[in-house]
Amino acid sequence: MSHPVRRRTLLTGATATAALAATAACGDDGPAGTADDPIEISFEWWGDEARAEVTQQAVDLFMQHNEGIKVKANFADYPAYWESLTGRMASRDLPDVFQMDYPRLRQFGGTGMLLPLDGLVDTADFRDGVLDTAKLDGKLIAVPVGSNVFGLIYRPDWFAEYGIAVPETGYSWTEYAELVRSLTAALGDGRWGGGDWTSSYLLAELWLRQQGSSFYSDDAASLNFTKEQLVEWWTLAAPLQEDGSVPSPEETAAENAPGVAAGTIATELRWDTAVNGYWTTITDNGGTLDIIAPPTADPANLALHLRPSMQYVIAANSEQAEAAAKLIEFLLGDPEAAKILGTNRGIPSTKTALDNVELDAASQAVMAYEATVEPHLAAAPVVPPAAAGAIEAKFTEIYQQVQYATMTAAEAADLFFTEAETLFASEQ
Repeated sequence: MSHPVRRRTLLTGATATAALAATAACGDDGPAGTADDPIEISFEWWGDEARAEVTQQAVDLFMQHNEGIKVKANFADYPAYWESLTGRMASRDLPDVFQMDYPRLRQFGGTGMLLPLDGLVDTADFRDGVLDTAKLDGKLIAVPVGSNVFGLIYRPDWFAEYGIAVPETGYSWTEYAELVRSLTAALGDGRWGGGDWTSSYLLAELWLRQQGSSFYSDDAASLNFTKEQLVEWWTLAAPLQEDGSVPSPEETAAENAPGVAAGTIATELRWDTAVNGYWTTITDNGGTLDIIAPPTADPANLALHLRPSMQYVIAANSEQAEAAAKLIEFLLGDPEAAKILGTNRGIPSTKTALDNVELDAASQAVMAYEATVEPHLAAAPVVPPAAAGAIEAKFTEIYQQVQYATMTAAEAADLFFTEAETLFASEQ
């Protein structure tokens, strides 16, 4: 079978150097990789056994069609995966191809650990907009495996049962708060209309973007909002906490209200592909599930964007860049591979894969949602700083002090800005 994605043959700059290295690694005996003497590349990802099974099937299919390339595959759960990779950064002992989490892209790409992919990986087949989050300093250093968009996941059956209208696109955060209050009152003990969304760093970023602001500066070297804005965000849900319309911190910590999938929450603001994980649990118990646009601070600006569910990258230390690129193209663009991989890593990022993947009911709901918000998609925010993970952790940790009333929102905002400044300085 012919390879379904066209390859470019003209390589320049770092890409050309990597390609020459790949050729040189094979010696002077002939072209790289034969069935009798294959070259070897390494490929690593995070995930569970289900992801490992389908990924290995797709990798085996790749090797059947490319007998001159042997792929040494490995996977781990999320914490162990990143502990291993970050520990190997100093020695530049990274896999040829590995799975990247978007918030960590600058941590690796900004320190020269990733190979620029322009001209190496063919991007002609990617869906519009999905590559916006794959560039750093103007260079393509990653390609998205799948994509997702923020949305409000909800229980249509509960709305219908209690005669509560589903909001139309453009509803405000204040209107959402009233919706949560109405749902909680209707649902009764042990169920709530929603959770305290102001604990989310990513939702704070969305809210800021809806007002023409952003969480990080254009160079990702500092925060780009005020303490007053943070105080406003951290007090949006305070009235709901006070009257019990959202679960208390104690109830949340005790996992009495873990979310929509547990049948205790009517609405949840999440990336849309979370629907895939919730679907079976809800529908097997006779419920229904759907997703609509999130609230907005400006009806004319939902500030939504396509975010990679995960990305593939090639290590700068790879001696087999061409083979590594060929594996990526196959996994993302081969029709048979698409059928095997399905939507395990989100809605496929290439048109060919999307045309050939078998979408289940949950994925169809996600695709229908993305079609409704497509006219509202905006440019992606700046790639997060290397310290983004630590900043997000501090954001959640400090806000918990507000939830438990051990600190005012103003005091918490002061502390967060101080901690963020320290974390930015640690990058220098």
